[in-house]
This record gives sequence, structure tokens and C-alpha cells, in this order.
Amino acid sequence: MMELQVRGIKTIPSYEVAEMMGRAHKEVLKMLEGQKSSDGSTKHVGIIQVISESGELHLSDYFIESSYKVPGNNRTYKCYECTKMGCDILANKMTGEKGTIFTARYVKKFNEMIEDPYKGISTELRAILMLDKKQQEIEKRVTGIENKMTIDYELAENLRNAISSRAVYLLGGKYTDAYKKLSKKLFAEFHKGLKTSFKVNSYKNIAQKNYDDALKYIENWKPSEMLVYAIQGLNGQLSFEY
Repeated sequence: MMELQVRGIKTIPSYEVAEMMGRAHKEVLKMLEGQKSSDGSTKHVGIIQVISESGELHLSDYFIESSYKVPGNNRTYKCYECTKMGCDILANKMTGEKGTIFTARYVKKFNEMIEDPYKGISTELRAILMLDKKQQEIEKRVTGIENKMTIDYELAENLRNAISSRAVYLLGGKYTDAYKKLSKKLFAEFHKGLKTSFKVNSYKNIAQKNYDDALKYIENWKPSEMLVYAIQGLNGQLSFEY
């Protein structure tokens, strides 16, 4: 049940449900799993089978197979963790005063879990769950900070130099006619593509976590087909590897 609580799934174990119903636990298990006759045929179909074979319902939304131990006994016993919807189904199987009392009991139990999700568990388990929750909150904050953290001056300079080197290469060198006449257009196209790909208004605002991806983008960036033809025309090239 600890794992379920960590995941925020509120449940009541079927042996507690049995107490709330005023029934033996084995009777509740029969309601859930069904019952076989002595000849092996199905005496009655259980709730779990009906849900599993529905084709549209997910069993884990209602019942989750689990186990428990009785204090002073090393044996492990089967049970099911029952969600609020699972208890609703069980309540629908009961009529009269007993059904009303069971409904009141499990509704109260779930309301208590909402008010205090750690109510009814040991002090040690409570501490573990609270520590886990705190760790999750810290990780969430760290992730948020990392997502917002942009590259520093040194990394921005690395990107600027990478852009410049790639542009010079694509223009055939710094002293070519293409560089003299088309460098502004190419740089504008280059920066536009970079900003669009990383959803920033400047390469200087690229997130630090995206730095490596930005470098790869720059290394593999190619100008538009029209600009490629213009560069080749000015430089007198028949072809150029872009």
C-alpha cells in the first residue's frame, strides 16, 4: 500500500472493507474473484472478472491485487486494495441498513485520507512517505530551475563562434563574392532558423539543457535552396556540399 500512497492512489485493503461490511474477508474475496463449484465449474462470476472482460474498464481503477501479513504470523495473505470506485461497486451489491452503514464507513474513511493522507499508518512509514514527497518537490523545483536557466556568456560565445564558422564554410570562405554579398542574408536565415527551432528570441537565451542540441543544429544547418543557388552562382561553383 505504501507504493500506492506514494503515487497518490487512495485505497482501503479488502480485509478492512470486510470489517466495514461486517463480513468475513473470504466472503469479500468471493465477491471479487467469484466462486467455483466442486466440479470446477463457475458457481458465480466475480466482480473482477466482469470488469476485466468488459473491454472498456481498467481493473486498477477499482481493485489492485496486493497482500498483507497478520502480526505474529509470517504467512502472507492475499487481499485487494479497493479504490473509492471499487467500494462503490461493492456497496451496490449490498442492500438495506448494512449497505447504508458500509457506504457511510468507507466514505468517511476516504474523506479522512483526503484531509490527512498519512492517517492510520505507522510513524516510520509516515516519515518515509513525507520524505519521499519532499524529495519529489525538490526534484520538481530543480527541474523547473534547469528548464529556465539559460546559457552563460562563455557558452553563448561558443555558439556565436560556431555560427560564424559554419556560415563562412557555407559561403565558401571570408573572401568570396558570396560572403561579401550574401553573408547578411545567410546570417539572418541562420539566426531565424535557430530561434524558431529552440523557441527563443536570441541564441543567447537558449536553455542550458539545450546547449548540446544547439551545437548539433548549428553544425548541420543548411541554407534555403534558393540561397544555395545564389552562393554557387556568385562563387562560380557547379556544386557545393551543403
